[in-house]
Amino acid sequence: MLRQIAGFCLALGLLMTSMPATAAVSEAEAKRLETDLTPVGAERAGNAAGTIPAWDGGLTAPPPGIGYEPGKHHPDPFAADKPLFTITPANMAQYDAQLTLGHKALFAAYPDTYSMNVYPTRRSCAYPPQVYQAIAHNAVSAQMINDGNSITGATMAPPFPITSSAREILWNQELNYRGFKVQRMSANIGPSKSGDFTPEIGLESQFFNWSDPAITSTEGMKNSLYYFLRESRSPAAIAGAMFLGHMTLDQVAEDRHTWGYKPGERKVKRLSGLKFDAPSNGSNGVRTVDAIQIFSGGGDLYDWEQFGKSEKIIPYNTYRLASPDLQYKDIIRKGHLNTDVIRYELHRVWEIEGKLKPGKSHSIAHRRRFYQDEDTWIIASTALYGAEDRLGRAQEAFISNYYEQPLCISGSDVIYDVPGGVYHVMGMRNQEPEVNFNADIDRDLFTAESMRRQGIR
Repeated sequence: MLRQIAGFCLALGLLMTSMPATAAVSEAEAKRLETDLTPVGAERAGNAAGTIPAWDGGLTAPPPGIGYEPGKHHPDPFAADKPLFTITPANMAQYDAQLTLGHKALFAAYPDTYSMNVYPTRRSCAYPPQVYQAIAHNAVSAQMINDGNSITGATMAPPFPITSSAREILWNQELNYRGFKVQRMSANIGPSKSGDFTPEIGLESQFFNWSDPAITSTEGMKNSLYYFLRESRSPAAIAGAMFLGHMTLDQVAEDRHTWGYKPGERKVKRLSGLKFDAPSNGSNGVRTVDAIQIFSGGGDLYDWEQFGKSEKIIPYNTYRLASPDLQYKDIIRKGHLNTDVIRYELHRVWEIEGKLKPGKSHSIAHRRRFYQDEDTWIIASTALYGAEDRLGRAQEAFISNYYEQPLCISGSDVIYDVPGGVYHVMGMRNQEPEVNFNADIDRDLFTAESMRRQGIR
């Protein structure tokens, strides 16, 4: 018995020494979320130059007079804005300090076609009251555990609005609020080097345990972060194929659980090895699994460092890019997306960087530089460096506010293989129905047995 007690105390001591020093803030410091900081932890004030305005609450309802209809695509509330200026390879040196490393690489790779139209900065992002309440609670109770690979004392929304480390900043991206029961039809496209493409269109269903209002603590999630199911609808060769994922909060303690269904085989198969640099299906090797939704890999492969805040030009309020007035052929171009339909703005971002830990490996990302928008914690731009520290990939997330919710998310994102001259974009909806944030789905949909029944039908 004494040996057992001693063993337990030793294990407890090792656990305590492995816990990071960073943790929740005091009640007094958390009050800053009502004063100089926004409810999500951004600076309320604008910048000294006046090029970034103060946050005034964002869009919390459909703006009057724009013709929004529930269930329809979202009209651009800033359609009347004109570009302030356009950045090209000829004048990019003038804006060097405000360009991300990924954008600089794209200018260098496509000197004849790549440009950025920069519009007035609109701090439009907002979230529902219950999200702000959850963030305020998280600020004083959230802590990282298991060497930073998991979270306790938080739920629903970013756990660290007042942050003190790069790993906390990354957790705010990974645990951002994206709705609860969400369904959408979307297109994933990986054009060839010549620009030819065939969209892969599928129905996505997502159930976020993290955002379930009935779950009031991280412990109540039982390490189950969210469920994801995608059924391919076209092209015909893969119609009916399905992918099911149960994403875990602590991916070190427990790998994500995944299943696949192929109509020709009429079998549901358990999948394995879908993490880190495993190729993402349908991307022709351009995207890895941990580059889905910009980053979704669990941070344990890297040592993370933060570089504070900077002012960078990033995609924002990208309503036109998702407009039903555009078809995919209007957007997909050789080498890169049609930049004429992408809105860029100047925003403050957190800069963090991950470097592979000794003894670890990754096929495309030995080093990752992330730029996270302060108003949403979304990674808006990246630069991924491979062997010999050469930039190999650049990513962009296209942020906009679903103002009837309200909810700011990245509706779609793109990853560029810069040296290879190809790219892969996920989540396009121009020719598909709009996102349904009130989907009639429950956990029973996200089982292998349910997938088997759907496949048989």
